[in-house]
Amino acid sequence: MWKRNPEARTYCYHGNGPMFTIQTSMYLFYVDIERLADCSEYFRALYNSCMRESAEHLVDLSHVPSIVFHNLLQFCFLQRFCIPHNLLEEHLRISTYLLVPSFTHRLLLSLSEILSEQSFLDYLQLAEELGSVELRETVLMYLSTNLLELPHLSRDLDLHLQQEILQIRSKGSPQLCCLRKENLISRNNQETESARKLFRLDADEGKWSAVSDLPFSADKWCFTTAVLFNYLYLIGGFRHHKKRGYEFKMASFRYNPLTDKWVPTAPLIKHRRHFSAAVCEGHIYAVGGWYLDSLVAPDSSTGVYTAVERYDPWTDSWAFVSSLPLSDFQFTLSLSHDSPLTTSLGTSLYVLGNIQRTGEKLILCYDTTQDCWSELLPTLTRTDADMPTSTSWDPPTG
Repeated sequence: MWKRNPEARTYCYHGNGPMFTIQTSMYLFYVDIERLADCSEYFRALYNSCMRESAEHLVDLSHVPSIVFHNLLQFCFLQRFCIPHNLLEEHLRISTYLLVPSFTHRLLLSLSEILSEQSFLDYLQLAEELGSVELRETVLMYLSTNLLELPHLSRDLDLHLQQEILQIRSKGSPQLCCLRKENLISRNNQETESARKLFRLDADEGKWSAVSDLPFSADKWCFTTAVLFNYLYLIGGFRHHKKRGYEFKMASFRYNPLTDKWVPTAPLIKHRRHFSAAVCEGHIYAVGGWYLDSLVAPDSSTGVYTAVERYDPWTDSWAFVSSLPLSDFQFTLSLSHDSPLTTSLGTSLYVLGNIQRTGEKLILCYDTTQDCWSELLPTLTRTDADMPTSTSWDPPTG
């Protein structure tokens, strides 16, 4: 209709502003230039200049497709937006050229809903071509949101872009979450159902609210948690029905807070329970624990697994690394916490244990770059060592 009717190509705004004629590829448009200048930095600069176009109230945009300019005016004057997905690229080019930020923002919102692994690279290249920071951020946000759902997309990019994608994924305020890692006794189905949820703390109101159901249906389970790349991992297993009775099934899950979705991931190689999980250098390490299939409490005959496993999130796979050196060490087993107590710093894991002969505390250090264990302070393992009475150091100057 607008193509055949000049009145449909006339855009007034409160009836006061000067009217300019805009020549596009096929049609003329008659536009309130003051309103258009409010939306477009291009037209604002032209209107406030002493250029011939401003004096003659005639602007030649014959290289701009008429349909694109029509849609731009519909948005700026009437707040109407109806752009086919296959024309988004063309509209982004013109909106970027004419410097219409509100229209560009709306186009990017539409693009964010339809980006795919087939199209993202074309739009990333378009962002570089146009020098559009906003378009580039939209594509990188898509990649960060689906970082491990589509791992091959990010892994094929250069290292600088990979690091930027990881940084984008970690933006925002951290949230405190909690869940029942272990459920061995359930009095009734209602209690079990209420326990099978992930909760988040609203810091402003001081209240906990359910975020998501846990991704399995079982009455008894035992999991350890880890956070990597702003994903929450549940690693362990649960009891499920068999034809005859029950058995524990190893299982792992990954929760993406940006999409509110759980997906299954590779389970541990060894059946283990109450193990420690630590994140280091982009991997998850499973340390210690004891046999998962038994629900009884540990006793003097229960031993900690020496096998250590490392999870690679890009290949979704576990592999063994160097085992715990347990020849003269022992670790406290407890149902109140994962065993042995493990943490990470830099490129190393640190595990707290005891010396069997002396009962002294000892911290073992695992170097992830060398795949080897060492005693953090080997002199503390010798009962005949001369212990220093004091330690001093000189702080750096300058």
